[in-house]
Amino acid sequence: MGSGPLAAMTPVVRLAAIASGWTLMAISFATVFEIVARKLFAYSLGSIDEIGGYVLAATSAIGFSWAFVTRSHMRITLAFPYLPATVRSVLNVLATLALAAMAIFCAWRGWTELAANIESGKPANTPLQTRLWIPQLFWFAGLAMFAITAGAAAAHAIGLFFSDRGALDRLYGSTSLEDEVRTEVSQLETRLVETEARP
Repeated sequence: MGSGPLAAMTPVVRLAAIASGWTLMAISFATVFEIVARKLFAYSLGSIDEIGGYVLAATSAIGFSWAFVTRSHMRITLAFPYLPATVRSVLNVLATLALAAMAIFCAWRGWTELAANIESGKPANTPLQTRLWIPQLFWFAGLAMFAITAGAAAAHAIGLFFSDRGALDRLYGSTSLEDEVRTEVSQLETRLVETEARP
């Protein structure tokens, strides 16, 4: 990824993404257990669907940041190869600014909702009667991480536009097919090395 805010944020975002993955795995196993137990033994853990909804909201918010630092968000680049370099750089800055604006808006609205529920202590209208601010806290944390990451990246992209447009396009431009293939090969090699290193 090189230098800049994305490189600085990647370790934090990666840890959050790994934690999200394990949490999704746990809720998946719990859901399968719930289905089998209900079918065969008429037994239910209770409220797995409610907890699953909370997990999905929080992990989705964290996923926004992971997709950003790994450059996995979709971008339409059909005309990019035919545009002048300066225009491509301008579009890369605008794309980063637009994403940052959306991320900051979502975090702001998320905080408004969280603060209101902290103040009211309102419970969910479900059997668990969960205080809404508890799952919303994790959801907001994911939105805040995305806003910080995207906001810092947007500021960095603006600075690079006036100092190093090559770095701007490399860090915040769309990935080429060659870049995607290179990334996939690198990740495969890393997984193979890790597999061989295991006892």
